[in-house]
Amino acid sequence: MPNSQIYVRDITNNKNVPLQVDGSNKLAVADSVAQSSLSNIDSILGGTLNVADATAGGMLAMIQSAITGTLTVDDVTAQSSLSNIDLALGGTLQVNDGGAALQLSSIASSLSTTLTVDDSTTQGKLDTINTTLQGTLTTAQGVSRTNGNIAVSQSVTSGDVSASVDSNLYKNAAIFGNLGASGNVIIQVSNDNSTWHDSHHEFYSNASGYDFSGEFATLARYWRVKYSLTGTVSVRYALVA
Repeated sequence: MPNSQIYVRDITNNKNVPLQVDGSNKLAVADSVAQSSLSNIDSILGGTLNVADATAGGMLAMIQSAITGTLTVDDVTAQSSLSNIDLALGGTLQVNDGGAALQLSSIASSLSTTLTVDDSTTQGKLDTINTTLQGTLTTAQGVSRTNGNIAVSQSVTSGDVSASVDSNLYKNAAIFGNLGASGNVIIQVSNDNSTWHDSHHEFYSNASGYDFSGEFATLARYWRVKYSLTGTVSVRYALVA
């Protein structure tokens, strides 16, 4: 079995001596300075690092404190700023500018309660929107209607047409009246009040009193009545938006 002893040089006696350990396999040294250094190294690796320089030691202590607790700085202005940031993150943000503080306060109040603006008209509209979102939307615009006469006791011949009606602001139309004889009328439509076309809306008089009525959507802007009879007619209309 090879020799596993380790020798070191004894420079005082100029001899090689074996390096020995105790029963716990710990190295024992007689040099008090080396022993102290080894003890310090062991303590540093297993516990707290100590330095001889008081200033450096103080800085290390503050770094350790900052990492595990509260960071402290010597600059009063910096410390105040850090304190304000800490408060702002954990509570309410405070600013030195009075105008800015007032604006931030107004924004906070608006977000959590009711938004108020100086312009009375705008405020009225916002109030209306707020009420609408919480309740029922009501518009002031009701049903828009108009009516008029196309012919009143007017003599017509088959193929005659009436004056045109502009239904630009209306969606639906109704015509009604009396044709004075058996027959029918056809609704003609136009986009330019110049070129006319027969539509599929055709309304007949009844067999007894010759009354008639009909309804249609005013998809084209202009419309008029084309007569398919000869007689005395009365035709009225109504438009609804």
